[in-house]
Amino acid sequence: MLYLCIINKSQKEPIQFIQRKLQKNYRSITGHFPSVKNNKPIAFESKLESELFLTLEFDDDVESYLEQPQIIITVDGKEKPYHADCFIKMLEESKRRNIIVEAKYTTDLNKEEDKEDYEKKFKAATITANDMNMDFLVYTELSHSEKYIFNLDFLYRYKTQPIENKFDAWIKKLLSKEPMSAVDIAKQISTTPHEYIIVANAIWGLVANDELSTNLEKEINMNSIIEIKKWQ
Repeated sequence: MLYLCIINKSQKEPIQFIQRKLQKNYRSITGHFPSVKNNKPIAFESKLESELFLTLEFDDDVESYLEQPQIIITVDGKEKPYHADCFIKMLEESKRRNIIVEAKYTTDLNKEEDKEDYEKKFKAATITANDMNMDFLVYTELSHSEKYIFNLDFLYRYKTQPIENKFDAWIKKLLSKEPMSAVDIAKQISTTPHEYIIVANAIWGLVANDELSTNLEKEINMNSIIEIKKWQ
């Protein structure tokens, strides 16, 4: 499958999106990520790509993203197609440029036999992206902490299956006064064990959908401090 996409008038060349043949290796974990932002599944070819897509779903500046963008780069004086892993379209009001992303594990990047090749390709991709008024980014497993990815994975189920909860307004009213732990919120509102579970789910649903916030760099649980989302 191939189609062209002109992202905005300032870009000099179209980006192609091509379903390339997967090169199998021990890290090949393929599948389709259920993207809410795109309202369709997005194909991934590694666990790292899947984690990248997950982080984009929680980035308020991201409008949408697509897998497997292809641009033309110049290496050693010769033009050649470069297959990246993700194209990110940013919201216009974010004032951020769109991004071409390569997802690579650091162990791959640090292989002596491949280092020079990667350096040339990434430098050329950066130049081409800049010429198209975009940024180029190399995403690795070190780009976000394991704890952060774990928390997003837990919360994402509340994005893919949003349910309006009768306790939402009550929770936000409590938090309008001061931040509270999830367990204290649930205890103040619930009157039965069943209601406690419903309130807990409501809390995480509101966090997942950007109405409440908590520290995602710490493991989230019922002792986590929850507060009203502060918009920049």
